[in-house]
Amino acid sequence: MTVWMLATLGLLPPAAAALLATARGGTGERLVALQLATALSAMLLALMSFAFDQPSFIDLALVLILLSLPGTLLIALFIERWL
Repeated sequence: MTVWMLATLGLLPPAAAALLATARGGTGERLVALQLATALSAMLLALMSFAFDQPSFIDLALVLILLSLPGTLLIALFIERWL
């Protein structure tokens, strides 16, 4: 196993904990956990890009980062207005 793959495997437990926190907790905690999960997912994609020698994974990580904040803000706006 390469160092990149070990780093990828090391980030899986925090990502799983963030996804679990997204499923449980209050509304504010869920939004924060969602942001943490997307940040960890982007890091995982970047590490996998180096581990598997696939430069396209970095493009996916960049798109995920660019769309995660507006998506979370839209969810917060929806929760504020209609729930």
